[in-house]
Amino acid sequence: MKLRATFPSMSGMNFFLIHKQVTQNVWKPIYKSEIQASRNLGYEWNLVSLLSADLAGDDVDREVRIDFFVSAKSGKHAHCGQISFTLGQLKEGVREYQITDKKQRPLGNHRMTFAQLEVKKRHSFLEYVFGGCEIGLTVAIDFTASNGDPSQPSSLHYLNMQRNEYLNAIKSVGGILQYYDTDKQIPVLGFGAAIAPYTNTANHCFALNGNIFDPEVDGIDGVLAAY
Repeated sequence: MKLRATFPSMSGMNFFLIHKQVTQNVWKPIYKSEIQASRNLGYEWNLVSLLSADLAGDDVDREVRIDFFVSAKSGKHAHCGQISFTLGQLKEGVREYQITDKKQRPLGNHRMTFAQLEVKKRHSFLEYVFGGCEIGLTVAIDFTASNGDPSQPSSLHYLNMQRNEYLNAIKSVGGILQYYDTDKQIPVLGFGAAIAPYTNTANHCFALNGNIFDPEVDGIDGVLAAY
């Protein structure tokens, strides 16, 4: 969306804040614009892209408020007007709003207009999956020395598999994500380890199954076995 507005005084450098209504009398700022000078008998700000969930959650009737300010170097910015709207109004095509003071009194014929406005649906992860999007899970494991000595309990690669942090993470995350993988064939790669015969040089991309040209294993059990 792109905002354009006029005010009783057109001499200042103005910006706006967009507020989300948390409760009836509690507002949370979610966006602050850049500062702009008056041009062509009005103020116009850069294009803004926001999620409807950030503005009003799932409630199309929840009020959203925009406050306008005259910027001051001291930080004591002067309030110069406000408007309020709902997502329902935007979806109905309402683009122009009366600017008022804090007591909801109209400031003459001054209005704020959405010079550009497009409301798009943001699809969820599951909608992509149900729509036929194919997902391929790949696992990459950090074997750099920063993980610590595997013989020590403090290491993320601790040789006691009951207390191995990487093993637990692979089980927890991979155990869920594998079901979204189209063929359940999962490439497993590592980096930061010295691989024979180059025992003095770290390899930054190797296959845990030993075949860099075909690093896939069968499901999360194959990932755990390769690790």
